[in-house]
Amino acid sequence: MQHLKAQFVPPESRLEAVGELGYAYLIFAARPWPQGAEPGDAGPLAAFTSDEDATASAAHVVLPGRSLRS
Repeated sequence: MQHLKAQFVPPESRLEAVGELGYAYLIFAARPWPQGAEPGDAGPLAAFTSDEDATASAAHVVLPGRSLRS
């Protein structure tokens, strides 16, 4: 998908957590999210990411949090 650009601005609490831990744990789902959510609405996202089928088929990545941009 050429020229695709997607950005997400995390809540300040998440940026602080990455700063304290020194890393961010990312999950890239291999299956589509059946419904979207409004920014900041963590309920639907939590339900999707806690689904065992979604996490089992997803890529899991740990990235160092050396410099954060907000």
